[in-house]
Amino acid sequence: MSTNARVAAAATQKNRFRTGETSLIGVFGHPDDRRALVRHPSGRIEKVRPGERLKGGRVAAIEADSLVYLSSGRERRLKMPSD
Repeated sequence: MSTNARVAAAATQKNRFRTGETSLIGVFGHPDDRRALVRHPSGRIEKVRPGERLKGGRVAAIEADSLVYLSSGRERRLKMPSD
């Protein structure tokens, strides 16, 4: 399978995300300046970085495979889907 075919197959997996929930799609950037792509239940995709608002809270950290945000004084974590 060529690289393009593998990318296309990975990008089109069915039932990868729960559509009624906010999901972490990906993390990118240098470890000192990471950003994350988040999919909202509406289908809207948003790029966020630490300090920005998300889901009524604020992004506290972006790690290699997860995003941590604070909402109502509680720490919440969005994780990348596993294989």
